[in-house]
Amino acid sequence: MCKRDGFTLIELLVVIAIIAVLMAILMPSLQAARQQARRAACSAHLKSCGYAGVLYSDDNDGQFPYCHMEVSPGSGSYAVWVSGRQDDPETKGYMAHGLLFYHQLIKDPKLFYCPGNNNPTLQYAKLPPDPSNRGGGWPRGPIPEDLGPNQSWVQTTYHYRSLWDENKWRAVNSFKDSSSMAFMADMFSDPSRGVQYHHENGYNAAYVDGHSEFIKDLQHEIQEFGGGTTYHVDHSRQDYVWKRFFDKAVKYKPHQEY
Repeated sequence: MCKRDGFTLIELLVVIAIIAVLMAILMPSLQAARQQARRAACSAHLKSCGYAGVLYSDDNDGQFPYCHMEVSPGSGSYAVWVSGRQDDPETKGYMAHGLLFYHQLIKDPKLFYCPGNNNPTLQYAKLPPDPSNRGGGWPRGPIPEDLGPNQSWVQTTYHYRSLWDENKWRAVNSFKDSSSMAFMADMFSDPSRGVQYHHENGYNAAYVDGHSEFIKDLQHEIQEFGGGTTYHVDHSRQDYVWKRFFDKAVKYKPHQEY
């Protein structure tokens, strides 16, 4: 009798087919696990930022970091603004969550970037791929001394809330329940691309009491607001977005009133 040393073609095809079926079954689960891991890491980033915000307010008469929302570039996701020559320290300044880094409450600026972010112009420690881009992600090392040759500001993927209730500044003691007021979220706002975020079903948000939480938005309603230049200059519109999608236990006006 002859002894067979290998597989037949049919047997090999059957094994390949079985592997393909298993991969088709497992891939969605693996993808979901990766998304969950990125979401959890993002939540940890924001929790660190929330706690840093509380520490900052403790040292600054109950005030959260200031952000120039009414001037260019005007987005709460900007953390460092360089308005003049990079070798002139008087023309450079920190704002918003960049102040948490400046005061060393956040020592690693990578925490200002959502792990789910895939925007090539907003990557931590990488210059924008377009050399003409005047803004981009946080460069490696000290800020803002090592900005790229064409970079004029530092932008992150976490949106920092501009104001409480339009013109009222963000004093911690200006509201009763600090666990209901969000001040940072993994939402990215851009004048040309509108309001976007980095997770499929919602967003993480950091709250004034120092905790973070995931808020579901299964219908992607936040994208209805579009962002754009109007969003950046209209405080009432921004205020509505934060109350509608991030704040808890807050009564907000209907969408059509904005």
